[in-house]
Amino acid sequence: MAEYHVGAGCFGIYAGILKPNKPNEWKDKTHCTDEAIEAVRDYMVAECLGGFDCSKAKSGGWEWKLKDGRVVQLTVEIKEREENAAD
Repeated sequence: MAEYHVGAGCFGIYAGILKPNKPNEWKDKTHCTDEAIEAVRDYMVAECLGGFDCSKAKSGGWEWKLKDGRVVQLTVEIKEREENAAD
C-alpha cells in the first residue's frame, strides 16, 4: 500500500502519493492548500491554546532555528471581536 504524503510546491500545498522509485516526484496529487492551512489552524488552536472555547492562552505556537541563526515562528492568535467589525 502506498504512503500518503503532504508537501508544499510553488503553487500551493498538495497531498497524494509519491512515485515508488522517485521520492521527490508525485505519482498522484491533489491541491489542498486551503484545507491544509485550516487543519493546521484548528490543530494549533487545540494544541497551543486549549481549543476555541478555552481561555488558557490567547496566542501560542512553535519556532525553529535555522542554520544561519535566524528563527522561523509559526503562531496562532485569537483576538477579541472589534465592536464595529463587519461579519
